[in-house]
Amino acid sequence: MRRDARVSPTLANASPDEAAAGWTARLDKGPLSAGEQQALQHWLEQDVRHKGAFLRAKAIWHASGRLAALQGPTAPAVAHPATLPALPRRRFFAAAAATVALLAVPKRQGKANSLYTTANALSAPLSTAFGTITLDCYSKLKMGLESSRLVSGRCCVMGRTGMIMKAGELIFAPQGRLLLSCTPSQVVATAVSGTVRLRLHHTDEWWTLRAGAQITQNGTQAPEMRSLMPEELDAQNAWSLGQLEVHDESMASIASTFNRYNQRQVHVSPALASHRLTGVFTLTRPEEFAATARTILGARLAETPQTLSLYLGALPYITKVPPVLFV
Repeated sequence: MRRDARVSPTLANASPDEAAAGWTARLDKGPLSAGEQQALQHWLEQDVRHKGAFLRAKAIWHASGRLAALQGPTAPAVAHPATLPALPRRRFFAAAAATVALLAVPKRQGKANSLYTTANALSAPLSTAFGTITLDCYSKLKMGLESSRLVSGRCCVMGRTGMIMKAGELIFAPQGRLLLSCTPSQVVATAVSGTVRLRLHHTDEWWTLRAGAQITQNGTQAPEMRSLMPEELDAQNAWSLGQLEVHDESMASIASTFNRYNQRQVHVSPALASHRLTGVFTLTRPEEFAATARTILGARLAETPQTLSLYLGALPYITKVPPVLFV
């Protein structure tokens, strides 16, 4: 086959990973010409390893600017995806090689897993060939070429045909929005939109979750399914939108949630801890929560760069009905 002269000189002697990195960098610059598209298709069909290398390179390209936010508790918070600058070809090859060395874990089948962890922040959406995965704070995900596994914590999956997610002993094929949480003793999955097909590991029987349905598996017990009320579904989905939705929840509990997502910590005095609020807050804005407590509950506020301390003064605001405020 005649090769496109603008493409073949750079790929003639390249390894699959180097060639995949080159194609990914080229695609980032704009649409391929007809000759380039033909050459790319020919290269993908030459060897099954080429497709795997191409998927890895695309994942690395999207993740390379976000790895610092996904590697440990000292990483800066990243709550929204950022526009990544175009990297010169040589710099991208170096970044790709460094990222593969950091993340790739060989498997017996010759495939690779990428391990992502988050600290006190939501991750930016992680791109896969079949959708995106957003990790909640303090969560861990193994992303493979054919499937991904939530090891611990929570994630929000936007999936389409071909997406496979695993957690505990459950396997999911989401076509829509799926919330997934996993602990050593429990797996909970909630369909927010679309449908989610699922089955137990080592079985061939599939179930279907539709929007508003939730399935829970405790240990080795049989999974249990239930339907959520719209307001309950909204509250469970709020974190994936960067929000905290609370209904008649104690100040101590709300402050604890804010402290999981922010470096600046909220301290609530014992006299204020049992007071309750209902509302919607921005997870990364503890200052808004403190201002709400001052306005609605009459709390006093003492601030430092690291803390927001809330306590009751001489004339606290007292009510028997939980105050409601939407921020």
